[in-house]
Amino acid sequence: MRAEDLTNPVVRAVVVAIRDSDRNAFFAAFATSAALTDDGELQHLRAWADRELFRSHGRLDPEREGRDGLDVFGRFHSDRWDMETVWRFNVSDGLVHRLEVAAE
Repeated sequence: MRAEDLTNPVVRAVVVAIRDSDRNAFFAAFATSAALTDDGELQHLRAWADRELFRSHGRLDPEREGRDGLDVFGRFHSDRWDMETVWRFNVSDGLVHRLEVAAE
């Protein structure tokens, strides 16, 4: 599945921003008070994204969706990781308010 085929426009924008290494577009998709968990552990969104995505060349290759496009299942690749993951988005008012990332 291509990132452009993701059905939720906010989720699609996040995944495309990751693919394109577009830090500004990535953070623009999140509410200022957005929460992020990684394997259940609360993380600081900006620090996590810089470490796991932008400095380590992270990529999410979506394979399928769930929950009306708010869950993305796929392979995550970076300089540090190569694993199956699920990204669960909570979106309202056109912004991500919570993202839960976990190994699948």
